[in-house]
Amino acid sequence: MALLSLTLSSQVVHNLANLTWRSSLYSLALTILITILFLAVSTRLWGYATLYRKIKEVDQMKDEFISMASHELRTPITAVKGYLSLILEGSLGKVSSKMKPAIQKVMASANRLGDLVENLLDVSRIEQRRIQLNSKNVVPTAIVQDVVDELSLTAHNKKLKLNFSAKDSIPKINIDVDKLKQILINIVGNAIKYTEKGSVDVSLQVVNNKVAIEVKDTGIGMSPENQQKLFEKFFRVKSIKTKFIQGTGLGLWITKQLVELMNGSITVESIRGTGTQVTVTFPVNQLARK
Repeated sequence: MALLSLTLSSQVVHNLANLTWRSSLYSLALTILITILFLAVSTRLWGYATLYRKIKEVDQMKDEFISMASHELRTPITAVKGYLSLILEGSLGKVSSKMKPAIQKVMASANRLGDLVENLLDVSRIEQRRIQLNSKNVVPTAIVQDVVDELSLTAHNKKLKLNFSAKDSIPKINIDVDKLKQILINIVGNAIKYTEKGSVDVSLQVVNNKVAIEVKDTGIGMSPENQQKLFEKFFRVKSIKTKFIQGTGLGLWITKQLVELMNGSITVESIRGTGTQVTVTFPVNQLARK
């Protein structure tokens, strides 16, 4: 009996020893596996972090290059436009009827290049958060009227009607006047650019305690898919009708950024083949209203 008990005890101890050894082996294997996985993940994450830093550095270099190049281009472009204006005015001598159309085309190209440079500078300032606002409380009626007057010749040359209407007693809003002009020139200019016949109607009114500037055209319109992408950087509507219309796809992106910087909002409604309405709203300045 004692011998049997001793034999059983030896077997139990042996089994426990085997179990303990196997458990230790499993634990060691699991520890090694976890360590390998940790090292692999850490290496991959380190690689991603390094790649991310490099991408950020390249992106910053790109922004700095665009800013520098745009500044360097602005001065000679301004000089070119200035001399072309003098030539067209006849200040540097008589311009023949054959030369004038060619010089006008060069002037148009210089203007487009100038606009591109200004857009690139605006993108750089916005992305680097270097946009400075000179905000003041103003009634926007005269500002909108100035923009309509400035673009009336462009509309007339396309045989379009450019109309402006404003409700009485428009309250003051807190905005940067120059930035608002830039916003409206872009929106109204686009409406004229993408309208082949009919009219562009600009209206100013108060809606839900906000001043709303609406620009409605009878142009080519756009699909719902294009409306969703309209304010993306470099996006342009691609169709047969827009194929020969020049642009960079930066204007509306810049416009949206400027509107939001001044606590406003911008929306678009469009029906392809019928027209588009862009609405910009700014909150009424309650303190200035009192």
